[in-house]
Amino acid sequence: MSSKDFYNIVEHTADIGIEVAAPDVEGIFVRGALAVFDIMFGLESITKRKHRQIEVEGDDLSELLVAWLNELLYVYAVDKMLFCEFADVRLDGHRFRATGFGEDFDPDRHRVQTEIKAATYHGLALKSGNGWKTTIIFDV
Repeated sequence: MSSKDFYNIVEHTADIGIEVAAPDVEGIFVRGALAVFDIMFGLESITKRKHRQIEVEGDDLSELLVAWLNELLYVYAVDKMLFCEFADVRLDGHRFRATGFGEDFDPDRHRVQTEIKAATYHGLALKSGNGWKTTIIFDV
């Protein structure tokens, strides 16, 4: 298992997983998203040049988290936007929204380290106690 400041990579058969902890549930969403772009490109390669409002809906926190991460992967796949920071984070019942900051993919500066296809529900559990924790498995 390798580790960053805000997430740990968990080895998982053909996929990749992360463990994330945060003081609040919104932090799980933000740190999970940052982990995605760190694993794929390295956050240090992404610059804050533009922003985009992202909003998702779901029936519960697990569905919201998977929808959020998959929406960010969709924005990358379709619009080629990479994210390195999130602000104005709001969780309102069945809706999560945040403003993502980053830039457009530049093949001269951004090298794909690990391609992540999608966040999955496999083994997903959000746990609260002394802060929040989750494990997320991604299809690669």
